[in-house]
Amino acid sequence: PASIGGSTLGRGGHATLHPGSTLYLVNGLYPYRLHLGDPLRPQKRPPSPSRTPSPPREGPKHGPTPQNSNNAWTPHGPLLVFTPPGVLHSTKVAGFDLDGTLIGTKSGKVFPTGPDDWSLLSPPPNPSSQFLPVTPSIPQLVIFTNQLGISRGRLPASQFKTKVEAVIRKLGVPVQVLVATGPGIYRKPVLGMWDHLCEKENGDLTVSVPDSLYVGDAAGRPQSWAPGRKKDFSCSDRLFAINAGLRFHTPEEFFLGQAPAAFTLPTFDPRTLDPEAPLYEPSDLPLLATGPEVVVAVGYPGAGKSTFLKTHFVPAGYEYINRDSLGSWQRCVAACEAALARGRPVVVDNTNPDPQSRERYLSCARAAGVPCRCLQFTASLELARHCCRFREMTDRGHLPVTEAVLLGYR
Repeated sequence: PASIGGSTLGRGGHATLHPGSTLYLVNGLYPYRLHLGDPLRPQKRPPSPSRTPSPPREGPKHGPTPQNSNNAWTPHGPLLVFTPPGVLHSTKVAGFDLDGTLIGTKSGKVFPTGPDDWSLLSPPPNPSSQFLPVTPSIPQLVIFTNQLGISRGRLPASQFKTKVEAVIRKLGVPVQVLVATGPGIYRKPVLGMWDHLCEKENGDLTVSVPDSLYVGDAAGRPQSWAPGRKKDFSCSDRLFAINAGLRFHTPEEFFLGQAPAAFTLPTFDPRTLDPEAPLYEPSDLPLLATGPEVVVAVGYPGAGKSTFLKTHFVPAGYEYINRDSLGSWQRCVAACEAALARGRPVVVDNTNPDPQSRERYLSCARAAGVPCRCLQFTASLELARHCCRFREMTDRGHLPVTEAVLLGYR
């Protein structure tokens, strides 16, 4: 369907185009902006060539050369970067989220109803003038925005680019824009966009983190953090700032001078982990056996079972059994029986969440007359979820773990 000004036109529908408004055809794939100019007139016959020499042509006028907006966009896999004319590199960065921070919907709905359903928040934010009192030098103004709908086919990239360019024109200041179009290392709160800016989009200058800041609305604030205000949909903006070491402000704090509101961080905080904690408990018992045995691992996907077992048990000669590689628990049991028959110790790397799954290997140990131990990996659901997401970003060969699989372990 076509749309004008955020309103969808169905079959037989009609609307009025005004100068500067845009008509979007085929789900926003083809934008057409209305421009009014002089009416077309029939061309006159060109005059005969003059025998007098033509006056010299005027030289180029001073001033910036208009830049093709398409040339201002550069793709980097699931990252889009928009660099309009006038963007200056700086050792100081003022970073902003887009939706809910600089712009909102004209319709008042949570998600925009169309490409024109946006407006600057009221009062209109001015990133440049607001940042200048904080530090005396001019910062580089940057927008960091997650737009997962682009990779999922719900938001045409061309439509979003047109919207971004219109927002920058409305702001009236040169702002660089980094867009995470899908999941992975560029999506906030992961630091892919920040790292890309610091390493590849800031010339030869090194960003001073203490002199920079980030403003966003996904701040982990609870229901009714202010009268009539809903709970923040996530805490990704605040976590993005924490990960980068940046000072963080909500739009209300930064633009309106309001006092900071209460907020809640996720239950799992990697900063609280103790790198000097014992490798296992009780730490006074030997980790490895001197003869054949069966070791059964128990824990969430992503709890670190495979890494631990491959680091400490496999090099010591244990037969490694894993359902992901063998395909079924029946094959795992058969492999366990065969290894014990050869006099080999066995380590079973599965989640083994229930007594029934663990009993299979207890039976193997009893039949072979060898001891059986259980290694319980005590990672919480939040820690396992964190590790699974990290693994998805760093190990392309590992299948993603769905939320249903994680919750099924409980």
